[in-house]
Amino acid sequence: MKKGFLILASVILLTACSSDTTQKDNQDKSDKEKEQTKQISTGMQISSDYYRTLLPFKVSAARGLTQDNMISSYNSEAFESGLLDISKQTFSPDDYLYRDGQFLDKDTVRAYLAPKYTKAEIKDMSDDEKEQNNARENLGLNPTHKGETDPEKIAENSPTYLSHIIEQDYFTESDAKKQKISGMTIGLAMNSEYVYQKEEYGETYTKKLDNKEVEKKGKEMAEEILSRLRVRDDLKNIPINFGIFIQSGEGDIKPGKFVSFASSEGGKRNVKSWEKMNQKYVTIPSNDAADLDENLNSNFEQFNQDLQKYFPNFTQSVGTGKFDDDKLTELEIKVPLDYYGKAEVIGVTQYVADLSQKYFKGIDDLEISIVDGEEPQALITKTKDDDEPQIHIYK
Repeated sequence: MKKGFLILASVILLTACSSDTTQKDNQDKSDKEKEQTKQISTGMQISSDYYRTLLPFKVSAARGLTQDNMISSYNSEAFESGLLDISKQTFSPDDYLYRDGQFLDKDTVRAYLAPKYTKAEIKDMSDDEKEQNNARENLGLNPTHKGETDPEKIAENSPTYLSHIIEQDYFTESDAKKQKISGMTIGLAMNSEYVYQKEEYGETYTKKLDNKEVEKKGKEMAEEILSRLRVRDDLKNIPINFGIFIQSGEGDIKPGKFVSFASSEGGKRNVKSWEKMNQKYVTIPSNDAADLDENLNSNFEQFNQDLQKYFPNFTQSVGTGKFDDDKLTELEIKVPLDYYGKAEVIGVTQYVADLSQKYFKGIDDLEISIVDGEEPQALITKTKDDDEPQIHIYK
């Protein structure tokens, strides 16, 4: 009897030890998985509207070209942020990690932005010119000049439509652990005008381009880029999005806009039907703004009047509103201020924040910059998740 009891006690003890060991192993495994998750992405997600970044951080393989190729900072900011919004329709920030594009490097992007060369043009080039123009690969997506050298005829028959390309890469956490890309978005920045000179150092001329023709060319270029990407084994079976952005012209103080987007499902070699985007950026106050939202335009005018009463030296603030499907989704305001001291900046900032609650309370994405010339003095922001404006005074 005692022997049986000892055997039973031993079994219970071993089972308990085994259970403890299993629980410990499971806990260790869970901790290890959590640690791996921490290692592959940034731990903090600002909000559900923002992507966490894949680690280790890598700069874009084409870094620096955006500033060189885009007409203005207004265009480049709207292009990049708008492309992220397009990506969210396929790659939810809750499920995907983000990394700047790693497949289209500087040389590739430059080659894509070149004009297509004819055989005769390549034959007439020196070896150095062939190297400089990437003519041997001849990957240019812009129209061929067919040997034409007259700037006016080039402007008329074969202007530069494509100005820049941006790539954004997306990863699920499981794919990220395997260093395997899950999806991609490609943005094509198109020109709304072609700027040229008839002679070196001479007068500059501008030819307005037809937006419908620009969009058509962009769609054709997207198809060609897709066919080139699908050649790679690691890009054959992932979804790839495309967005077409038409830039505003030189001197415009508002950006251009996205006009259409489309997706190509994993394994497909063609782009699905394109969807139109009804997007506008307008200066506020203005007649264009009043046509879209008369109440907003009136509130902005009253906002300026109240600032004028509070601050006699105040001139006038100007806003840029982003409208999607004729509904305001973002508002950026720049308030000019002659700097006379930190206490004055604080006072004005608090007053502007109060006015923002009075006139712009229902806006989901609001940003107000208080500046002295180009020097930022204070920043007021408010998102749909904020009950009150967030204020930052620059030191």
